[in-house]
Amino acid sequence: MAHCPYCLSPVSKKDVVCPACGAEKGYLYFNRRSRGLVFLFAFGLLIPLAVVLPFLFYFQGMGLPFWLAATVALGLAIFTIQRLVVGPTWYR
Repeated sequence: MAHCPYCLSPVSKKDVVCPACGAEKGYLYFNRRSRGLVFLFAFGLLIPLAVVLPFLFYFQGMGLPFWLAATVALGLAIFTIQRLVVGPTWYR
């Protein structure tokens, strides 16, 4: 049995919402809600890469736009992998 980090009430490992204080467990916190794994993949990898990859192919090593797009793609990939390694956390 785990404890909620906000109110210290006991919660099951499977619970995604604390019954006492309403804290939510998820991978991201966006628009005042905890988000799950699908949201992390969609907005952390798939949609940004769909926007960044055309820049990478169009500019193909041509100066600042290429490196800016590559940096954004790499940063989003690192952030998403870090969230996956850490696992879901509690948000309030």
